[in-house]
Amino acid sequence: MVQQQNSLFSLKISKPRNLKNDFLSGLTVSLALVPEAIAFAFILGVDPIIGLYGAFMMGLITSIIGGRPGMISGATGAVAVILAPLVRERLAIGGMESALGYLFAQ
Repeated sequence: MVQQQNSLFSLKISKPRNLKNDFLSGLTVSLALVPEAIAFAFILGVDPIIGLYGAFMMGLITSIIGGRPGMISGATGAVAVILAPLVRERLAIGGMESALGYLFAQ
């Protein structure tokens, strides 16, 4: 018996009966992510709006690609600890544009 492999970009359609719960779950996670995104922006020494843009993009990409039940997509303290000195160094060398390019891997 051959099992079908899930594609990385498989489209998952929510059942209508789950739509309300899915919407409320997404709203709850997005509201919880706002202070976290702003806090990590302060840790990195960049404008808080950059943290919000990053959180939005991460949520958008994760929702398009898909995830697994119980998967949390967000910044972590470990990432902030590693990125903070690197972004500050780039900020001192090349200014805000260079630091943001480094932060968003451009």
